[in-house]
Amino acid sequence: MIDPIARCPEWLIDRIVNSGGSISFYKYMDLVLNDPENGFYSTGKLNIGKDGDFCTSPSLSNDFARLLAIQVVDWMLDLEKSEVNSKMLSLIEIGPGEGTLSRDLIMAIAEIAPSLINKIELILVELNVGMRRRQEKVVNNLKGINCRWSNIDDLILNPVTGVVIANEVLDAFPVERLVFCDKKVFRQGVSLKKTNYEYFLEFVDLEPTSEIIEFLNESNSLLKIAFPPKNIFSRWVTEWHCDVPSWFGKLSKVLINGSLLIVDYAMESKRYYNAMRKDGTLLSYRNQEANSNVLKDAGLCDLTAHLCIESTINYALTNGWKFIGETRQGQALLALGLSKFLFSLQNTSSNNLSAALNRRESLLRLVDPMGLGNFRWLAFQKDNNDDLILGKRFLEEPIS
Repeated sequence: MIDPIARCPEWLIDRIVNSGGSISFYKYMDLVLNDPENGFYSTGKLNIGKDGDFCTSPSLSNDFARLLAIQVVDWMLDLEKSEVNSKMLSLIEIGPGEGTLSRDLIMAIAEIAPSLINKIELILVELNVGMRRRQEKVVNNLKGINCRWSNIDDLILNPVTGVVIANEVLDAFPVERLVFCDKKVFRQGVSLKKTNYEYFLEFVDLEPTSEIIEFLNESNSLLKIAFPPKNIFSRWVTEWHCDVPSWFGKLSKVLINGSLLIVDYAMESKRYYNAMRKDGTLLSYRNQEANSNVLKDAGLCDLTAHLCIESTINYALTNGWKFIGETRQGQALLALGLSKFLFSLQNTSSNNLSAALNRRESLLRLVDPMGLGNFRWLAFQKDNNDDLILGKRFLEEPIS
């Protein structure tokens, strides 16, 4: 059925027509986010922050980075002590957004462990030119830090030792959408419908690929996930992050030794692949509003899909990573000392009361279980040194 709001922009009409009249949802999501001339990310239309399309933890204040830096410093010091690499230690951020997290992490590390700063290089992995231009304005002013941009393929040629951060990255990978109907599985596609001289976007069912069938079989045998779950409605839709396995595979070749922290929307398989979640997890974001109509405003809004925790861990394990642990962001930040940050605000003078209240609000938003506090932190280790043991302070029980 056509949604009258889901008009198709002129540039996307050509892409779909040239592909035979319909494209997979995976291709649609890739185009509207990453098309070099019209994609939401690649053109730099994305606006992150309180007045933007959506807020991320780093966009609220530098406190997120200051807390995360405590764990990053622990990992860096463990790597330095292990003497697995006499050269520089690398701090790599995948998909750096506005660049504020990388900047604030470096500044916090300089405060916590100044002796490390001269031993760290900052590497930003950003594919979209529009976002890179904005990052350059933010991080190029960092003094005493070797900062460079790279891509994963180039890093594979010259692997490093260090820490990789992927904050709200994997949720924006293009996904395959799977449709279960009448005891059959389909690959969701996007097609054109012309009405009154206008083109609209609509969903269509396509034949599943062999890769989709393999994913369903492997999930059932390895993770004991049933597709579809019992008691589904007449039509049940879910997502498959088909690019995540190869991402873990490539990234495992980037690090000689080190750790990887993923912070993202994620949930357990029993919640993800649930009969009540009949439309999957995919949402669009624009101007601080979430919308389930993922065909609306193509190229002008963000699209995001949750990760399945068990699948993500399995993809990492099968690509050479060791699983350190996972927890919710609220618990992680409390373990890293957020309560101390809140306590310090009690001594604020009346002249700085407004700033203190704003900071308090931002800190509480970071741990709000109905919002950012429900993000999941998943940590992994790559090691070619049997003696390397990386700590995980963020998994400690918070001190009340």
